[in-house]
Amino acid sequence: RQASLCLCCPPGPPLSPPMSGSELWCVHSDPCGICCAGVTYILLFFADWVVCTHLLPPWLGLSTGSCVLGLAFLLISALAVASHLRTMLTDPGAVPHEYTPSALLHDEKALPMCSRCNGFKPPRAHHCSQCDRCIMKMDHHCPWVNNCVGANNQKHFVLFVGYTALLSGYAMVLLVLRLMATLNEPRLFLTTHSHGPQEPLSMLYMFLLLFEALLFGLFTSAMFCEQLSSILTDQTGIERLKNDYAPPRRSAVQSSRCGRSPQISPKISPSLPISPHL
Repeated sequence: RQASLCLCCPPGPPLSPPMSGSELWCVHSDPCGICCAGVTYILLFFADWVVCTHLLPPWLGLSTGSCVLGLAFLLISALAVASHLRTMLTDPGAVPHEYTPSALLHDEKALPMCSRCNGFKPPRAHHCSQCDRCIMKMDHHCPWVNNCVGANNQKHFVLFVGYTALLSGYAMVLLVLRLMATLNEPRLFLTTHSHGPQEPLSMLYMFLLLFEALLFGLFTSAMFCEQLSSILTDQTGIERLKNDYAPPRRSAVQSSRCGRSPQISPKISPSLPISPHL
């Protein structure tokens, strides 16, 4: 789909065309990325299992409050998993092999060539050695999602780290409340809501959940803030690192109106892993 021209911004090269329904983007040449993606799902499902079986029922039983807290935790976890899948399986903005700048530039020599792709390299594109492609507005290659974070999937990545940070904070709040209830009523440390014996493994699982929530909560919160800064300043992480692009001075609202930041466009749902229309 051709984007409408904006008078306040010079036209830029088109992004890679959207994939058809039969195509699927997946980086299968990086064993480390595949393992990290698998570990991500294991950690998320482990948190769901601990909260819904070892944290809430022994503490609050099968009450309405326990069910509401558990369903809310599972909902945030499902959104995190969906966002991760969309980040991993979405083309991040790979430059097509047949891309030529003849429709945009009269002098083809003005556009650099990528020695690895053996093709033209559009402005703001960088080559990723893991994906073996040039990626438009590449921010970085994240092994936890086994994909590059680029123009087409940055929104999904922001949602993934945001929901994971929210889930980690939620888990820590539940664990702290459980600890406070234990301090107020010491018998809860050794017994469950049904006055049965508290299994030592349950306490071990909750300790592991606390460690996981602290570690990945801090990590994803930092990534979430870094990605928001990247969107608002219209400068990717690799562009800041290489200092090869200076964004024009304009506000985030102006950027979204000019089509430079489709991830924060008001025309799409900002909290769901739905692809923006570029």
